Amino acid sequence: MTTVNAFLRFRRLLPQRTRYTATIDTVNSDGTSTATTRDGGKVRVIGDSLTVGTKAWIEDGRIVGEAPALQEYQEQI
Repeated sequence: MTTVNAFLRFRRLLPQRTRYTATIDTVNSDGTSTATTRDGGKVRVIGDSLTVGTKAWIEDGRIVGEAPALQEYQEQI
């Protein structure tokens, strides 16, 4: 079903924000940090407010806060 609301149609054209968690590896002197994602990828993000070893919420390449350190596990089905 399509909508006639022009604002909602316009919002669909805008890119959606990406949000994920990562563990901070190093805090760089230029205001950025290097972090590791859950799948092992390395990313350089804007922000230096967290310490090494903490989990961070990353949104659009920027640290937006500290994420809870929850247990992670995998299960094969």
